[in-house]
Amino acid sequence: MQDQLIQNLKRLVQINSVNPDLSSAGQGEQEIAEFVCHHFQNLGIPSAVHTIKNDRCNTTAVLTGENPDNVLLMNGHLDTVGTEGMDNPFTLRRDGDKLFGRGTYDMLGGCAVQMGIATYFSRHPCPVTLAFTFVADEENLSMGMEHLVEHFIPTLPVKPMLGIFMEPTEEQIGISHKGFAWFEIEIEGVAAHGSRPEEGVNAIFPLGYVLKELEIINQELSEEKPDPYLGHSSLHPGLISGGTSQSVIASRAKLNWERRILPGESQGKLDAELQRVISVATNVPGNHQITGRKIFSRPSNEVEKNEIISKLKKISGDKEYSGMSYWADSALSTQSGIPSILFGPAGHGAHAIDEWVSADSLINTYEIIKNFILALNNK
Repeated sequence: MQDQLIQNLKRLVQINSVNPDLSSAGQGEQEIAEFVCHHFQNLGIPSAVHTIKNDRCNTTAVLTGENPDNVLLMNGHLDTVGTEGMDNPFTLRRDGDKLFGRGTYDMLGGCAVQMGIATYFSRHPCPVTLAFTFVADEENLSMGMEHLVEHFIPTLPVKPMLGIFMEPTEEQIGISHKGFAWFEIEIEGVAAHGSRPEEGVNAIFPLGYVLKELEIINQELSEEKPDPYLGHSSLHPGLISGGTSQSVIASRAKLNWERRILPGESQGKLDAELQRVISVATNVPGNHQITGRKIFSRPSNEVEKNEIISKLKKISGDKEYSGMSYWADSALSTQSGIPSILFGPAGHGAHAIDEWVSADSLINTYEIIKNFILALNNK
């Protein structure tokens, strides 16, 4: 089976599925979605490509098991980040246990495992119904997962009992991960010649106070009680802009920051932090106009260690429960009422030029999930 998994991965890597919203080299997910769909059709498993817009596509397939009213959801994302700085990014290269190529680790390896699971259960009895899902745009705004939740999940006979999102977790069971929110503050002043500052209002000066307040908030977050799996929440400035010339008093300036969110942190807490930042900027001397707002957010994810998840842990050889510092589409699945975890292979270099996934870990992940599914007949 390892050879088949590697062949699946090789074919996936060969297709440019770079997210076009992140890189001009991206062509969207249509080609890779159609390839995955054909894999399932060749196995006799009903499958379909769902166009979200233009060349942005999901693929879904449903294998009806012996108990059609007991559904397990599996998920992977088809898009990858850009290939800048990489040599032959769409060619799978093996060096010992390491399989190099764009998306091998994040997360075409997990997609290859799903395809392998489908191959096995197309030839052997399956105790439950398997919903295989492959989505677009996880690396950006998750339009694929939003479309899946709205249009595909309601077509299933019942709400899935569990979602397994095959992000790379080093074969640990990810029962939680952080959310995030993006904020911006925009400051409007009055432009003037640099030799006549009294005629202008410099929009850049308040950003110094804003940065200091963000540093204070981040320090406070680091002193709060940590989450047992995720540690502390945090924030960081990510973008800053302002002014038009060195000899002109800047009339506009803007700063964007990201806040990483722990399970249980309230929207009220985030709103209060934003108001602190706005207040600091407003109190800077000068007639500045201040606008602060949240521009985008995604929820954190946390699931209870129930009987089904405990069964996966036992079958995995008691792999550790863990929390993931990154965000994943599993949060949107849990939010829709499907308890969803992360579980996938080991490797290195998500978004990096030396990205690789472990060949041995691919087969380990496959065997664990296959045996977990077989054990569901005892649920």
